[in-house]
Amino acid sequence: MIRAQIGEIELGDLLRSLESNKRNAILSVTSPTAQGRIHLRDGRMAYVQTTPGPHLGEYLVRFDYLTLGQVQTLVRSQQQENPGTPLGYLALKQGFINEDELNDVLHAQILEALATLLGQHEGEIVLEPMPVNASQVLLPGVADTSTMLIESLRRLDEWMRGRVEPSAVLQLVGDPTRHALSPDAWSVLERVDGLKRARSIALECDLPEEQVYHVLFELTSRGLLSEAEVRPQDPLVLVLSDSMLVRRLLLVTLERARYRVLLPQDLDSAKRMIEGLKPQGILLEGEGFADKARQLRALPNGRFPPIWVLADQPPRGLWVRTLRLSYIAKPFSETGVLEAFSAIKRTI
Repeated sequence: MIRAQIGEIELGDLLRSLESNKRNAILSVTSPTAQGRIHLRDGRMAYVQTTPGPHLGEYLVRFDYLTLGQVQTLVRSQQQENPGTPLGYLALKQGFINEDELNDVLHAQILEALATLLGQHEGEIVLEPMPVNASQVLLPGVADTSTMLIESLRRLDEWMRGRVEPSAVLQLVGDPTRHALSPDAWSVLERVDGLKRARSIALECDLPEEQVYHVLFELTSRGLLSEAEVRPQDPLVLVLSDSMLVRRLLLVTLERARYRVLLPQDLDSAKRMIEGLKPQGILLEGEGFADKARQLRALPNGRFPPIWVLADQPPRGLWVRTLRLSYIAKPFSETGVLEAFSAIKRTI
């Protein structure tokens, strides 16, 4: 095991060394703003994940390769029948996607996660041997460490040159046909309507979120976009879930429909958000939701917002009525979630 502070060891240099020596290893990065793990098989990247950050299942939905229901079905199969088997491999094996599509989402997810970790300036790096029973699938063209490092560093350099805030609402003010724009810029630009926040636009695109904020900055710098004169007050909702994937899938679903989403990591942070930010709706998923609902209802700002429970079966008992809980069935669909939340949706 190797343990060092960021700065004592450069993450990029360490990855290149592990690649040249064809090492099997797990790199863990912990910083004040992010945590991440990089799995290396024979020096090549098998898996990169950050928290907070995108999940592979999220990218499968964002690329329109799988539905919300298909991703949840795969995850359930992964947990019950195929522990340790990568989600992407299961999707490939069951015929939901082909190899090129899997390469697309792996490339995007690894790129975003790796750039996030390379951008950390303080924290700790821990290098450990790969467990003998670890199972990660390497596919051609997506896991080459040097290639991913070069591209991630290039993207990171771009992002540091400027970005719009995720809450920014932009409108078209110039003629884009008079500019030489990249395919990414056109993809982002066609989603700008003067109503959506930058975050909603980012989660509609099959690009890293930070890349969209940078593209919007560049389009604004060219005079093609400007801040909208009126910013719609999209409903603020809080999602408290035990599952990182569920949190991210609900984030994508709700943000695309112009809800502002809070994603607390635990009950205590949820309480602070409710008291400080006053969300108009709350969604609970995971173990102990009854106790969580009681604690949230006991807060001054938690007495009145509607609370939905996301579960396999509807909760039953007098306490459900007392706490005024509503129910959304698992596996959840975009239609089901948006129909439930329409009660707090503004018409503007």
